[in-house]
Amino acid sequence: MQDAMSQRDSGSDGLQNRNIKDLIKGYVDNNLSRRQFLAGLAGLGLSASAASSLAKDFNPFVTRSDDADPQPLPGWARSVHGTGGQLIVEQLKAAGVEHLFINASSGQGPVLDALVDEPNMHIIKAVEEGNLVGMADGYARASGKTPFVMFARPGLPNGMTMMFNAWKDYIPMVVLTDDVPVAMLGQDGFEAMDHMSSMTQTMTKWHWNSGAISRIPEDLRRAFKFASTRPSGPVFLSVPNDLIAERSEAVIMDQTKFQVPMRIAPDPAAIRQIAKILLEAQNPVILAGDEIGYCDAQQEVVELAELLGATVTTSLATTWSKPFPCVHPLYMETYVPTSRFPGKVDVLLNLGSRMPLAFGDKLQIESSVKLIQIRLDSANLARVYPTDHAVIADIKLATAALIEEVNRQAPSQSHLKRIAGERLQRVRTNKGQRREVLTEIAKRRWNDAPLSGERLINELEKHLDKDSIVVSENDTYRYHIDHYFRFGPEDKGFFANAGFALGWGLPAAFGVKLALPDKPVVSIVSDGGFLFSGPQPLWSYARHKAPIIVIVMNNRSYNDERNRILQLRGRSYETGLDMSCYLGDPDVNYAQLASGFGVEGEVIDDADSIKAAVQRAQSATKEGRAYLLDVHVARTGPLANSTWHPEYHISSLRSRQV
Repeated sequence: MQDAMSQRDSGSDGLQNRNIKDLIKGYVDNNLSRRQFLAGLAGLGLSASAASSLAKDFNPFVTRSDDADPQPLPGWARSVHGTGGQLIVEQLKAAGVEHLFINASSGQGPVLDALVDEPNMHIIKAVEEGNLVGMADGYARASGKTPFVMFARPGLPNGMTMMFNAWKDYIPMVVLTDDVPVAMLGQDGFEAMDHMSSMTQTMTKWHWNSGAISRIPEDLRRAFKFASTRPSGPVFLSVPNDLIAERSEAVIMDQTKFQVPMRIAPDPAAIRQIAKILLEAQNPVILAGDEIGYCDAQQEVVELAELLGATVTTSLATTWSKPFPCVHPLYMETYVPTSRFPGKVDVLLNLGSRMPLAFGDKLQIESSVKLIQIRLDSANLARVYPTDHAVIADIKLATAALIEEVNRQAPSQSHLKRIAGERLQRVRTNKGQRREVLTEIAKRRWNDAPLSGERLINELEKHLDKDSIVVSENDTYRYHIDHYFRFGPEDKGFFANAGFALGWGLPAAFGVKLALPDKPVVSIVSDGGFLFSGPQPLWSYARHKAPIIVIVMNNRSYNDERNRILQLRGRSYETGLDMSCYLGDPDVNYAQLASGFGVEGEVIDDADSIKAAVQRAQSATKEGRAYLLDVHVARTGPLANSTWHPEYHISSLRSRQV
């Protein structure tokens, strides 16, 4: 016993001694089996022989039917004895988590205690839960990893705003909150709500309430499994805070043992039929979606498009990435059902995209079009649009199979090259004409005051670093961003969101920068979007020294919302009164606002200032500092020049003036 105790004391601190004493007490009090006792000692660093020797020394004081030496755990599993917070941290380590997106809460104290001695796990902090989730969302999009988010239970409604965006775009994440102690469940106590996890049901792949401390690691493993398995999405887990603080033993397992690869090969018969349809098509169009990026299929999709000479489009309202190089001659930007080019579409091949938005039975594809859909998402495949061929498959595997089958069925390679060449030339001609029109529009608005979106985006395209990552949350100017920026593998990168819950852009840019620290990151947000989340994310920018350029497109209005309201031709339209969308009173100075958080910035209200301001911003970020540009841009559409808004002053309601 003395030898074992000496090994235990050697290099141990007082905390470890107390942990061993706790284990011994549990063993002697018959609360732990011999196997649990030995596993707990191993978790504290004792060798198997030392742990066995110590257990034998206590044999006179205990009676056990399980005195046989336990079977050792496999290399991918280990037993840990500690608080629920320690079990959470240990299972996160086993899942490869490096960054924990955390907002301060007393309920997570044991988790924070466990992180004190974990220098390779980093706390990423925000001061509001929605921003915390938005940061994790951007990190997941840019890294492909599943982030872990933890905040206090009253912040769940805040966090759910950004969880909605993640749900719409299949972004994986695990969100955990503490709950009231088990004994207080159902009592309507402090910060309590009944069935808390059910609040998240409509925007999570799985939601669960942990009920036992020893099951916390298992629940976490399952949460990461559900979140990361494609089609991915958010998962919610709640744990009573007394379980987070209590001590117990549990087995920690490597998360790789619970990964489910979704490299599903397509049905060969379906591939043969689809290849035949594509070869017989007169005007095939490929609708490229975000699943192309998930499946690392960009190269195969480009090869298939070039093989067929097929026009490639995306659905702007349902796509958050740039799954096809925008500079490619076959790319024709946003899908438009009424477009005159490339003529009457007879085959639409959807590769990993949500379909264009339908309005009831008003579909954006004519019934004569043969619709082929290849996706990972079985729930939304053929959900609204009648589909001739619906295939569940990995996009990379399916596209590679299509390339092989098209080549096999083609009458000859010369035949394929001739048809593809003719189509490519038609696309080049049409794309050139469109480019001329866009250039002419930009020229007409080049010297407008306030700044036109055309001028600003062209200037940014010219002066921003070529490899910049643009994180866009901008409704009014999203078409300008789409048309005038160059996105692709050799050009700028792009992230947006198709959930459109405002307030995503600023925190998401932080997450993208965390995932891609060597890339210049530029957050382009509308003033309305900034006000939804800001300025709280700037606190995180400053705290974590995140060198990001923020460009606020400040038109002092919810511009597109005003235009949509007026399109209804109601009383607002008849009277010419903007009842809710003008933001110019008060006229917010976003640069001054940023300075309060230690972020430098400046106002740009003329075109000649753009180049120098962008250079100052880039210099600041290269030195490790964030920089904000408050750019005054023009409002567009009906009532663009109106500053009228209904005035209702609370100060006038006072019974007497003071």
